[in-house]
Amino acid sequence: MVELLLVIAIIGILSTLIITTVSNATRDTRSVVARQQQITLQDALNAWVAANSSGTNTLQNARTAYAGAGTALTKLALLTNYLHPETYSHFTNYSTTSQIKSEAMTKAGVYLQFSSWGTSNYPIVGWYTN
Repeated sequence: MVELLLVIAIIGILSTLIITTVSNATRDTRSVVARQQQITLQDALNAWVAANSSGTNTLQNARTAYAGAGTALTKLALLTNYLHPETYSHFTNYSTTSQIKSEAMTKAGVYLQFSSWGTSNYPIVGWYTN
């Protein structure tokens, strides 16, 4: 009887360790996916700036258009042509007017925001924790 209780206790401890490891892996995976999505948005923003400040357009024209897009969702809409349609749709499903989110970001407790773009800086997609 004591041996049986000891075996059950050991199985319980091992299962707790396995469950903890799996849940940590899930959390880490969401964080990695969220970082990749941040990079995707930054790349799309860089492409948008390059396209809107070349040719007959100037950097000031691009800066003015970016500043004119007041909310995060409006700035995200500027990037429509630079994101895969499903990616864009996914962001719009989870985002608010001030925070850009995806399903992974929502579960990880983080969100993205577009920075302001002044004359002495460059717009970035910032990472924030809820």
